[in-house]
Amino acid sequence: MTVIAAAPDFRGWRYPAVVWLVVLGSVFITEGITHMVMPRILPAEPSRLLDAGLDAVVLTVVLAPLLWCVLVRPLREAARVRASFLSDLFASIEADRRRVAHDLHDGVGQSLTMLVSGLKSAEPALADADAARRVRELRELAGAALGDVKRLALGLRPSLLDDLGLSPALDRMSADVRENERIAVELDATAVAGRRLPGPVETAVFRIVQEALANVVRHARATRVAVAVRDGGRRLIVEVADDGIGIPAAVLRNRNPGHLGLTGMRERATLLGGDLTIASTPDKGTRVRATIPIGETGP
Repeated sequence: MTVIAAAPDFRGWRYPAVVWLVVLGSVFITEGITHMVMPRILPAEPSRLLDAGLDAVVLTVVLAPLLWCVLVRPLREAARVRASFLSDLFASIEADRRRVAHDLHDGVGQSLTMLVSGLKSAEPALADADAARRVRELRELAGAALGDVKRLALGLRPSLLDDLGLSPALDRMSADVRENERIAVELDATAVAGRRLPGPVETAVFRIVQEALANVVRHARATRVAVAVRDGGRRLIVEVADDGIGIPAAVLRNRNPGHLGLTGMRERATLLGGDLTIASTPDKGTRVRATIPIGETGP
């Protein structure tokens, strides 16, 4: 079940006119009081520099807490609620994917495996050639369905990611693209080979690479794609570069386009304190680069 945090009631955002009236009124009142009080505390003929300096100090002292309360604090709280919501949303999605992948693999997958095995053993026992041919065709069809189910389960949530870590999962995903698409995939994940990272980091990197490869397959018309995961100290640098037709400039300029995959990649990196950039040149390919902090990790 997805838990959605309720947004606080920021009256400043529901009634922006009131907020700015309060700010402007505070400026007016502060300036009025300052100009009435300063002649009593300043020398008879104060310098313009001293007069302006005291005026600026008083105005800053009064407005700084006010602006913090009506602008900065609500913005920070809104950002925190948004990040919490997205984090819970991604965690819920991953949990659902893990459950469905398990059901596909251990439920439908096992049933199809038994069906293929039963048809294979039944084929030699049939005396009629047409019946044997039909059983063979059904076995091939069931085998193809079994392969599709395994690919679906792998795409939803590969068990390798949970059991062995990021490097084997990326290797399996790259091999799957090579086997099913006419695209040469080069993978360099030696920086994370035999190394376990925090779960959210492994999931984010895997999903970013998965979405980038899916975009290459669907849209790029590429012949080659290079995937690299490099160690940048306390951060991972993830790059996916292809030689395809590129992404239209209008899509890259729009930070929240209709392409939810691009937005999802950015959000996954940002939630972990990282960033993601996409550089594309028409007919020369696209490069997706994500930088994700990992902190202190074990060997």
